[in-house]
Amino acid sequence: MSRVHVAILGASGLVSQRMQQRLDMHNWFELVSVAGQYSGTNLADIEWYLDESRPELLNSSEIKILDINDGNLSQELKKRNVTVVFSALPSEPASRIESELVSAGLHVFSNASAFRMHPHVPLIVADVNPEALDASSGQALHACATNCTLIPILHPLSVLSQNYTITKVVARSEQALSGAGWKLLHNQELKTRAIDQEIPGEAEKIVEEIERILDLNAEWDVQTKRVDERDGHIVHVEVHIDNTPTFDMVASLLQSKEQTLALPSQPTHSMERIQSEPSREEHLWNGQSMTPLDPSMDFKAGMTTTVQLKSVENGVVSFIGLSHNTIRGAAGGVVLLAELAYSKKYFEQ
Repeated sequence: MSRVHVAILGASGLVSQRMQQRLDMHNWFELVSVAGQYSGTNLADIEWYLDESRPELLNSSEIKILDINDGNLSQELKKRNVTVVFSALPSEPASRIESELVSAGLHVFSNASAFRMHPHVPLIVADVNPEALDASSGQALHACATNCTLIPILHPLSVLSQNYTITKVVARSEQALSGAGWKLLHNQELKTRAIDQEIPGEAEKIVEEIERILDLNAEWDVQTKRVDERDGHIVHVEVHIDNTPTFDMVASLLQSKEQTLALPSQPTHSMERIQSEPSREEHLWNGQSMTPLDPSMDFKAGMTTTVQLKSVENGVVSFIGLSHNTIRGAAGGVVLLAELAYSKKYFEQ
């Protein structure tokens, strides 16, 4: 079966390059076009910011970057038989360009925040609320993945919310530098200013996006800060519930359960509960199914959320969660969402 032709909006950012990495050898999708600010430049000539080497196919690619601000971008993409577009744009250009492409009949799956709270654009984590994809209106799909910090909170919280009424959530995040893009990784002055500082607007995004997905109507106390780590978001969470279960009861709920979604990027377990505290060094790439690590071949690597259940006392469940922010929380989550749509045959309509 021929692969679906896809494009990426954004060329040089970390999320775009994670998307390029994941689409290089994808089973269902073929990357044929990229639009960005370096119009006319060969994609292979753009500086590569990921730790892993640029995949060989990308190195030899003849893809030339299209002008992201070209008013005829949709037509240029259609000339290349593009059906699906992955957006790794900042919010402001995404708010303009994504709508234009959807209106032109292209399916857009976005990592940008511009439309996450739009009432007619579903906000979806494929293995938490896949049914939301069916709520999409219009001939072409326009769907968003979440803020990267949501995932290590959302996976355990979604399980708890299915069994208890959640009244309050207290969350403290320790977010890696890559969550703010490659400039923070390479600019010492920006990095120094960011470390241990509250991330503006982040707490509000976490609350409104989780509430949209799970509809908890809970009280929230969220603080977020940047830490001196390259990748991986760690969260410390207290969940207040209207019951007094035992530790073993909650531990049983959070046990790893095999996923039924047979998608290339879906790991065997969306969430893995461990006994020790999650570590970026040991658990960042959980979900890995191949050795040695190669994210351009192993789409499941880095897609599992790691959780340690700390305590359950007097109706308060405390846990620590870790997920890979540029993989599970960004590029991998968006590609997984498109895989879900592919499996539901949206692209054949």
